[in-house]
Amino acid sequence: MSFATHALSQQSGVSAEPSRKVLLVDQAKELRLYLTPLLRAVGCEVVSVDNLLAARVELGRCRPLMVVVDWRVLPADGSPGCAALRGPARNGDVPLLVVVGDHTPAELLEACVRGGAEDCLLGPVRITELQARLDVLRERPGPLEPRMMERRTPRTVLLVGEAPDTPGGLGTDLEACGHHLLYASTHEQAVARVAECGEPLHLLLTRARVTSAEEMMRVERLRTEARLGRVPTVVVTDGDVTEMPMLGQVWLSSRTLAPRHLLSRINGQLQRNLAALLVDERVPFVCPVEYREVGTFSWSSCYSSALSPGALFVRTLVPARAGAALELRIHLPTTREVLEGPGLVAWSNPYTARRTASYPLGMGIQFLGMSPRRLMQLRELIRGNGLM
Repeated sequence: MSFATHALSQQSGVSAEPSRKVLLVDQAKELRLYLTPLLRAVGCEVVSVDNLLAARVELGRCRPLMVVVDWRVLPADGSPGCAALRGPARNGDVPLLVVVGDHTPAELLEACVRGGAEDCLLGPVRITELQARLDVLRERPGPLEPRMMERRTPRTVLLVGEAPDTPGGLGTDLEACGHHLLYASTHEQAVARVAECGEPLHLLLTRARVTSAEEMMRVERLRTEARLGRVPTVVVTDGDVTEMPMLGQVWLSSRTLAPRHLLSRINGQLQRNLAALLVDERVPFVCPVEYREVGTFSWSSCYSSALSPGALFVRTLVPARAGAALELRIHLPTTREVLEGPGLVAWSNPYTARRTASYPLGMGIQFLGMSPRRLMQLRELIRGNGLM
């Protein structure tokens, strides 16, 4: 019995189905020669194609477990790339995994993030990394269990009056803190989102243009209709807050509070202290990252999506657990340099097949004990990316 097959047999949550499709997109055929035996050893059925167009056609025929893309098939001219595989509506949520190298251009990595690729592996692919992703993807979806209010657990927030991906919006910043966001544009939609959500809500957050008794009663009606009477409520208004409202609502003014302080107050209501992440100072930053928990031997790879002076935000299907101490290797595509240092997982969102909330897959890693030289390099990277 191979190591991969033995490791798979020890996982109680793995599907017992004998074969599951994995779509490999590899023009040079090097990746398929290496990965096909490994995937077959763990019970996967491998379908190989040479280009993204053929992959899109194949996705129209079947729903694979995941799509593995060699970075060399991705276009270098800024065309859709991975995003082209999101076209088939029924397969738009199939996880995309890109295999990259130390010499993969930063522009292609950035296109992968924009195209929605959930994960990347730094080649040559390790069997343990491949196994971890297959174990997660082959688990049968079960009933959602209520998440405990642990110190590092992301919270679920109902945000009323703001659309997803609003530039400079509260939802975007809260997602960067790892929280799960339910968006609703109207009160009626908010009630429906609460009804369909399978996890407990930890905060009702609503936007208001002015501070008024009428607005307070409108928020209270929403709390009653959605049965959120015991859920903490924060109202962020564009106007001034001159006195403390009643009815258990906390009102904050986006006019008088800086974004960092506003976010800190909201996180305080969520019983989270995430000041070290400096979410409001993050900039887009994409590069391969390797990590391992302190005291273990196996390294795992992923890729970053953003960077701030105190933290790295990474995207992966198999993040480390919240609160874990990590060793980091940050591979810089432009200089081929590797920054090494310790980190702490501030939040972690593992893959789940079904979700109604919007949140980033992966983890937020707080830097710990970086040397002055490394901190200076990080600040230079942030400054350079912030000017782009």
